[in-house]
Amino acid sequence: MNHMKVPRSRRRGKSRIFRVNTFRAMGIAKIIRGEKPMNGRITKFIHDVYRTAPLMQVKFENGETTLLPAFNGAYVGKAFGYLGTGPVSDGDIRNLRNIPTGSEVYNIELKPRDGGKLVRAGGVSAKIVESTENKITLSLPSTAMIDLDPDCRAIVGRIANAGRKEKPFYKAGNKYHLIRARGRYWPMNAAVAMNAYEHKFGGKRRSTQHKAKMSGRRAPPGSKVGSIAPKRTGAR
Repeated sequence: MNHMKVPRSRRRGKSRIFRVNTFRAMGIAKIIRGEKPMNGRITKFIHDVYRTAPLMQVKFENGETTLLPAFNGAYVGKAFGYLGTGPVSDGDIRNLRNIPTGSEVYNIELKPRDGGKLVRAGGVSAKIVESTENKITLSLPSTAMIDLDPDCRAIVGRIANAGRKEKPFYKAGNKYHLIRARGRYWPMNAAVAMNAYEHKFGGKRRSTQHKAKMSGRRAPPGSKVGSIAPKRTGAR
């Protein structure tokens, strides 16, 4: 009979401790659904503790207002184009097919008109590597390559707040308040540092130090940790 406590990785979603507090966000940040070329203008900036980059409030010529992650070099009153086809500048919102190869972009749509899903953290950007009639290839901040529909939209430039990782926290209290504001669970103990009854990899007994890290697909919740139903094991 398995008396092991259900590990933290299996208890996610059952408590406020593990839940992301999205209600702390200042609003939904996404690109509008307008289909006509027009201009937009930045009206103000908003600090959002839930995000790693400041938000800019943008008002378009058709009267619509939305929130977007601010780009590096943005300022109140700056105007930029929406769905244009001429020369590009930072802040322009365009279809990927109309952005030159080698340009930096962020807030990229996975599907046309979804408002932007990729590359939204402070200080990051993706680069357009290849452009064809049927697909656009981008290099993401993780160095992964992805192919997208040419009608997907993105914002030209790099997200602001690139220096957010340069300043040290100095003490644990500062890190605690930052993580708590974003609703994340912190700190997290390593599995091998736990007691034997709390985790499959816990305990200081020699028999647990070399225990297999694989779990079957139908394993009970208390032991379903590590590599769950792996296709293969061992070195390649």
